[in-house]
Amino acid sequence: MRSHWLKRLRVLAAFVVLAGLFAAFLDFRELVPAPLAHGLAAIQFVPSMVALITGASFALAGVLVLLMTFLAGRIYCSAVCPLGILQDAIARLSCWISQKRHWLPYDRGYPRLRLTFLGVCVVGILAGWAGLALSFFDPYSIFGRIAHEVFRPVLILANNSLVRIANACGVDWIYWVDPQWAGAGVVVLALLMLALISVLAVSRGRLYCNTVCPVGTLLGWISSHGLFRLGLDKTACRKCGDCLHVCKSQCIDLRSGTVDFSRCVDCFNCIGICKEHAIAFRFAGKKPVSRQPKAPSAPDPQRRKFVTFAALFAGAIGTGMGFENKPPAERLARVISPPGSLNLERFLNRCTACHLCISACPTHVLTPALFEYGLAGLNRPRMDYSRSFCNFECVRCAEVCPDGAITLLALADKKLARIGCAQLDEDKCVVKAKGTDCAACSEHCPTKAVDTIPYGNNLRLPKVNNDLCIGCGACEHACPVKPAKAITVAGLRIHERAEKRVETKAEKPKTSGDFPF
Repeated sequence: MRSHWLKRLRVLAAFVVLAGLFAAFLDFRELVPAPLAHGLAAIQFVPSMVALITGASFALAGVLVLLMTFLAGRIYCSAVCPLGILQDAIARLSCWISQKRHWLPYDRGYPRLRLTFLGVCVVGILAGWAGLALSFFDPYSIFGRIAHEVFRPVLILANNSLVRIANACGVDWIYWVDPQWAGAGVVVLALLMLALISVLAVSRGRLYCNTVCPVGTLLGWISSHGLFRLGLDKTACRKCGDCLHVCKSQCIDLRSGTVDFSRCVDCFNCIGICKEHAIAFRFAGKKPVSRQPKAPSAPDPQRRKFVTFAALFAGAIGTGMGFENKPPAERLARVISPPGSLNLERFLNRCTACHLCISACPTHVLTPALFEYGLAGLNRPRMDYSRSFCNFECVRCAEVCPDGAITLLALADKKLARIGCAQLDEDKCVVKAKGTDCAACSEHCPTKAVDTIPYGNNLRLPKVNNDLCIGCGACEHACPVKPAKAITVAGLRIHERAEKRVETKAEKPKTSGDFPF
């Protein structure tokens, strides 16, 4: 198949974006720099719009996507959106395996279904469930969960299977890595979504993008009014059908000689394959006006609904995410949100659950939540101190967060950000329960909030100073008591600022004479 320069440019951009994001999500060796991971995530439409509208950062990528779509169509869907690019890769792999190209004839699409999914997303955002609604429908976040929950463990297992062979051959840069498995429910959700988009991509091309995805619906409406579009020259077209064999959106209608540009994802496959050069990407211009007067047509209710829902979606993120829900009266929470999330309600309202922070966390203390936050917090990152603890010298989760749900704090401020409070159950502590010296919690506490006091016969019992505690979980993770830890961390709904420990210098011993001893 001949390749047009527009297609080659699109393929190159898509390869760079997909390879870069896969590297960021699958990076279990911590080789991908945080700025690269953040940059590729920040150009995604929904995270950029969330960051811009909520004031998390001056992110213009979402605005540029809207402008680019109005100028040239859904280039974002074809060359920037990782879920769309992944669908193309799956479809191409299917063709390689089956050794035949699937023929996708024109289909008018499912406009009512598109409006339904867009409406559900808008209603969810306006109802105050913005984070949950976007986590279900944002294509970038869906891709992130698939990459982290499905592909990353498989890659780690493949790496581990090669360790023994590599070491025997003298290769030491391949080493064993403990697989980081999420909860079964989280993995099942990611697998179901991967199965859905795979089946649709193989059988119907970009049907998911043109039916389910609200971003595709919004950008499709904008592109249908764009300045540059694909056009079909009816006089040159011989209706050979070659373009139908490569159109992944089923948007070319040879009978009427039109292209439904609201569903076209600008793959430019049709331009390269058309031998008659009947399809071109050109300025839309004005449609010719017929000299015969037309009877006034009744307004199209579907078009009116489409425009209404598209306008609502464009403004819903600002309405649904621009305010902070009033926090409950309780100070403590059942689960702990990452440092920099500031408060639980804000975090759940802004986080789209892309899991990039989970992939980037060097201690793997961040893990996807199932229902620990409640239904509204499905798939959001949470601190799991049974697995690890928060590194005192690390702010990587905030460095990669693209939507501002985790605010980037200066390291000095992060070291004083209290996300939880340590609580000691003395009856469970081995010092009191078994008369055995321990002090593991005190030794691992980076702020010295856990100290020890004399107890019993030459023993020392832990004591917590919550003014110094930041809730990093080092004490809980280090505690040897099982199955229930003697010292645990309770989360704070609204994060606080801990006091800084003041080191006092020991007084010099008083001496008399030249020899103090």
